[in-house]
Amino acid sequence: MKKERLKLVSAMLLLSGFSTGYMQAAPYAEAANMYAVQQNNTCTGIVVDQNGETIIGASVIVKGTTNGTITGLDGDFNIPNVKKGDVIVVSYVGYIDSEIVWDGKPLKITLKEDTKTLDEVVVVGYATVKKANLTGAVSAVDDKVLADRPIVNLGQGLQGTIPNLNITTSGQPGKGSTFNVRGETSINGGSPLVLVDGVQMDPNLINPQDVASVSVLKDAASASIYGARAAYGVILITTKSGRKNLPTQVSLDASVSFNSPTTRPEYMNSMQYANWMNAANNTTSGRDLFSQEEMDHIQAYFNDPANNLPVFITTDPSSWQYGNCQAGKYAYCGNTDWMKEMYKKNYPVQKYNVNISGGSDKATYYTSVGYTDQGSLLRYGNEGFRKFNMVNNINYDINNWMNVSMKTSYIRTELNGLAQDAVHGESWIGNDTQPLMPVKHPDGNWAGQGNYTNFAAVLDEMGSRKTTKNDYWNTLALKLTPLKGLTINMDYTFNYYAEHNKNHRKTFNEYGADGQFLQVFQHSKPSDVSESQANDTYNAFNLFGDYELTTGKHYFKVMAGYNQETKHTRSFSASRSELISNDLPSMGSAIGEKSVGNSEGSWATRSGFFRVNYSFADRYLLEANGRYDLSSKFPKNDRAVFSPSFSLGWRLSEESWFKQPTNEFFDELKIRASYGSLANQALDNGWYAYLSNYSTGTLGYIMGGKQPQYVLPGGLVSNSVTWEKVTQWDLGLDFSTLQNRLKGTFDYYQRKTTDMLGPGRILPNILGMSEPLENAADMVTRGWELALTWNDQLENGLHYSIGFNLSDTQAEITKYDNPTKSLSSPYYEGQKIGEIWGYESTLFQSPDEIASAPNQSKLDGGISKVPGDIKFIDIDGNGVVDNGENRVGNSGDMKIIGNNRARYRYGFNLSGDWKGFDLGIFFQGVGKRDLMLPHTFKWQYGSMWQVPTAVGNDYWREDNTGAWLPVARFNGGSALGQSQTRYLLNASYLRLKSLSLGYTLPATLTQQWGIQKCRIYFTGENLLTFKHTPEGFDPELDDPYKYPQQRSLSLGLNVVF
Repeated sequence: MKKERLKLVSAMLLLSGFSTGYMQAAPYAEAANMYAVQQNNTCTGIVVDQNGETIIGASVIVKGTTNGTITGLDGDFNIPNVKKGDVIVVSYVGYIDSEIVWDGKPLKITLKEDTKTLDEVVVVGYATVKKANLTGAVSAVDDKVLADRPIVNLGQGLQGTIPNLNITTSGQPGKGSTFNVRGETSINGGSPLVLVDGVQMDPNLINPQDVASVSVLKDAASASIYGARAAYGVILITTKSGRKNLPTQVSLDASVSFNSPTTRPEYMNSMQYANWMNAANNTTSGRDLFSQEEMDHIQAYFNDPANNLPVFITTDPSSWQYGNCQAGKYAYCGNTDWMKEMYKKNYPVQKYNVNISGGSDKATYYTSVGYTDQGSLLRYGNEGFRKFNMVNNINYDINNWMNVSMKTSYIRTELNGLAQDAVHGESWIGNDTQPLMPVKHPDGNWAGQGNYTNFAAVLDEMGSRKTTKNDYWNTLALKLTPLKGLTINMDYTFNYYAEHNKNHRKTFNEYGADGQFLQVFQHSKPSDVSESQANDTYNAFNLFGDYELTTGKHYFKVMAGYNQETKHTRSFSASRSELISNDLPSMGSAIGEKSVGNSEGSWATRSGFFRVNYSFADRYLLEANGRYDLSSKFPKNDRAVFSPSFSLGWRLSEESWFKQPTNEFFDELKIRASYGSLANQALDNGWYAYLSNYSTGTLGYIMGGKQPQYVLPGGLVSNSVTWEKVTQWDLGLDFSTLQNRLKGTFDYYQRKTTDMLGPGRILPNILGMSEPLENAADMVTRGWELALTWNDQLENGLHYSIGFNLSDTQAEITKYDNPTKSLSSPYYEGQKIGEIWGYESTLFQSPDEIASAPNQSKLDGGISKVPGDIKFIDIDGNGVVDNGENRVGNSGDMKIIGNNRARYRYGFNLSGDWKGFDLGIFFQGVGKRDLMLPHTFKWQYGSMWQVPTAVGNDYWREDNTGAWLPVARFNGGSALGQSQTRYLLNASYLRLKSLSLGYTLPATLTQQWGIQKCRIYFTGENLLTFKHTPEGFDPELDDPYKYPQQRSLSLGLNVVF
């Protein structure tokens, strides 16, 4: 009866994900019918599990040789050149190895599940732990979430897969992802410690296809073993390695994807722009901006661009562009869609990866080489990113108690960046790039004429930037097991990092009517060349050992160790301006100002750590961790800190009194509790927070044709700066039921960050400096997370899995030096991080409504209001709309209207495979997040030089009184710039993050070609988004002018030899 219920639940869950009505399968053939006739001493057979289901990918090898293979889609295998009496070894992850003497007949081999192996899949600090015995909050995923996806960095593949692992990605070439665990950390920032095979490394440099698993240590109990670096969680990345007794396998993976923006803002066309500008100028100044002559030319080109020019010479003195024409410039009347001009429809990304792996009785090896070539969305310039990865991982058993291993990795990246002018930085398009301006004049010269920035010209003419990075890592490790239960580990890691940057800025000329020279583009002056070189060396040494003992129902395990790390950085830079020749980027061929700079720094840490585990009857679990850290980042008298943690677990499912009333419904049910305290050394103001440092730089504006240099004296510092302290408690529940088909975990946590650096005591203004930072602020973060998975296989052979995760987090300031709770200060006690304070607003609809309205001049600048202007609500009814004393408790008509931090994050995935076909669907989303309308969509209300987006067409006028935006005007920036309910956006979204479909060719076919496995797959990323933000605003970004997220379609091939 229980089995029937399982089948029913499986079928219902499957149907909720996708229909299987088209899938009809014949009953599974008897194994005997599949056996091949033995020819030429060929051993054939089939490998199944205890339920009779075939096992795909099991290793089958003749013992003591490298002669072997892996099982195909039907669990079958075929090994030539086998002699009677040879021992056949069959192994598969999660199962006990089986050895069978071959007697010349077909084999049917049944593998038994290795419960111990299945449990030991979770990687934690300096160890692996049975999942059933975990007492901390740890989430883990394997390489399946990354497989066959056209992702450039690891963060893109992990986004949404682990609850409360919050990842911010970027589509910009060479730009990596940022990671956060469990929400707000500190007002000074703070990110998790990321370790790759136990070594701190930038996860954006890793080839995702080399990753075997990722574990996230979320609570203090699981993270405290790493001490002061792990205050805000730990991400443990384990890379792939070879397997013992597996014949050499060569795997080739190649994919090509075509990327395009998920969305981009659209701008008004020329007629919409001209009409809006006229309406705005009428509201502001009482007359049209464009003359009739200008409107006639704009209309003519809009209607018939083939027979009209985008430029003309105006003769009407009332024309807005008349002054330009008098100065030898064209008047513009074009209709340029700058989005189409600047962006390609799509661009290619190529990825190639080859790995070789295998092993014998004593050794394993894994070597991988990867190459990624990512193009650019931009039509102009030569932006592009290339990455080369190489990993070599070797393990060797010298004898039965000594193992040595070596891992070497090399990463090289090359980034061709965007050319930069002296003001706009990396902006790819300016807010003054109006649609009337063509890309080029009819004579072929770039448009702009000194009035507007032509970013096509900037990217194409102003030189180049190139960044090259080389990162070399080498880890040597020794593992000793001299006594039963005793293990000693020692490893040493060396890293050398080199980064070289070269920027070449060229000047270019601007021309006016009939090719007349006007000037050198002012933001391209002066031409210059600069180079910089940075070199880092990093050393890490670990020595740790553990001893475990089981006596009766008691299990003990003790681990202790020592860690030492040092880092030294050097950098050198030089530049010189005014190149003799634009095309000769050499400092020796320049005559302008020289600049030379260098820097050098270092830090070191030393740590001792321990862990004690105890369990009784495999039901009651206890763990204690501690770490003592010394850091050079603090004064000598305050460099040490101790980080302890404790955790408990109770496996209720192992209690006999619990099993009987629940009818053994739960295969696993465990409750957990943990508490820990950690310190944080990663302060946001540099390596040495207790020292005052001066700084130099270059101003962004131009004086006398040059950008002035400046020197800033060091600010005041406190001599009592010390560690930030982080304490966290966690309550958790783990369960599995229905024969482990349904698994879940739930955690509720609270993290308190104290002694955060913030402004200290208020000092007299006569000092001319701001208050020094002191350990004077506290914050608490609360949240919960849920993860559920269902995994099953139907009788027709269809295997499928469903996963869902949901997390919630919110942070509150509990201490801050702002006794009046002034809203001019960034924080106050009781503040929920991300609060948006603003006003209630609507639009005026009549002169009478304006006449009877309260005074709102403090918000709109006292403009003369007309119907369609913003109306702010007088909440306190005092006849004046303002912010009172601008403090909590006396904020006038201002109140909390939203919060810009994501409250809920979630992910949903569905996967299935049947008869060689596989399907994967993954959704990711954010709930309950607010954002104010970005400046991009409203900047035209502040100046006639700003260009409206297409959303701006929905502005108030007599024939559109239900409009979203206010009446057009150039002096409405003050009112529209206020945070207010009318322009508060719902930034929650649901995105189809990934869709994959693949087919694996039958092994009986591919093995004839010498191929063990051949899979063809199609993958799409960011294909569909459900959102509430205006068109052109991707809610995953908080600014439409950030480099857009990428929608990609990929075709790939995976071949295993």
